[in-house]
Amino acid sequence: MSYYGANYWRARWASWQDARAGRIAQANARLGGLKLPGDRGPVLWLQGGAAGDELRLGVELCRAISDKRRDLRMILTFEREDTALFPETSAGIERLGYGFGPCAHARALETTLQRLQPLRYLGLGRVPSPALARLLSKKKIPALAMATAPDSAASATPWEAIYPRSQLQYQQWQSLSSVKGLQEPVDFLTLVTVAQVEPNFRNLILGSQGDALFWVTGLRAADWFAWSAAWQQSPLCERGLLFLEGLGAPANLPRLSRWQRAQVPVGSVLQVDEARWHPALAAACDAVHLLAAGSTLLWQIFAGGRPLSRRPELHWDLPATIAAQPRALADPTTVLQHWAAVLAEPIAAREEADAYRRFFWQERRAAGERLPEFLQRVFDW
Repeated sequence: MSYYGANYWRARWASWQDARAGRIAQANARLGGLKLPGDRGPVLWLQGGAAGDELRLGVELCRAISDKRRDLRMILTFEREDTALFPETSAGIERLGYGFGPCAHARALETTLQRLQPLRYLGLGRVPSPALARLLSKKKIPALAMATAPDSAASATPWEAIYPRSQLQYQQWQSLSSVKGLQEPVDFLTLVTVAQVEPNFRNLILGSQGDALFWVTGLRAADWFAWSAAWQQSPLCERGLLFLEGLGAPANLPRLSRWQRAQVPVGSVLQVDEARWHPALAAACDAVHLLAAGSTLLWQIFAGGRPLSRRPELHWDLPATIAAQPRALADPTTVLQHWAAVLAEPIAAREEADAYRRFFWQERRAAGERLPEFLQRVFDW
């Protein structure tokens, strides 16, 4: 079950359902029954939610902390398990425990804090719930937050430090005059982005048959037919391949994960069904269109340095102002026409792509300069 709100009886019912289904650990954790890794040492509790970007950030922070602070035990909790992260990405991090977290009811949170007795609390993409904020203040447990905006309960939390991900988040925190410990915007996810990839994916999958690869990410179930149909009617179909990624893909669409390292016929449409292909696509595609994109994917595309476009409603919050502005395009046919213009004007396309790449390296250097300060803070606890 997915209920993690503040209603105690709904939480009990969800835990009962989980227990009946054999999900005992999730059932116990929702009511505060967490288990600590290791036998001794102070504890850092990192609380994530259901977003994969923030959980990835938490895993990588734990990896860096593990090298800096050998006695610190870390427990990373979430509301939805990401099988791409656990256990594969988190393997090898000493003194790290992870699993489902407690609901937002005061009784479950009280039990959690009694079991963990954390030295610090760190919210990943979230701030403490009102009940947890009161308990942290009552028990004098300092709190940190990363990659999140404040909410109505933020002023009640005993903050030690706040690391906003974007300028907008920073401005929102600034508006709360009572909040202390606000840091300049930084996105530590840039440090774990695969930044240098050889663009040999194009030769492997396309060879000399064509000269163009295109990628659309963030599709919903209703979008797939329109994109496939527009592609088949476009002259670009005779020049390359189209990669589509998102939810609700047709069952008959070829999956990139099943590609046998052989050349694919020009005009084909392939489904991007695994994130491990993102670095190769970001380095090899001639243009990318974003219907939706989380922070991890966005930084990967910036690092690849590709001309970008986006749906008009899509906006992203970044740590600094970016010089290049992706074209806002509303429908598949318009995007395909834009791609044709990108291929026809290679110098302008290269200048746009270079601007994204420079921005990525600028923010990666900034994050690299800020990480030692965060780790020194952890060391001084």
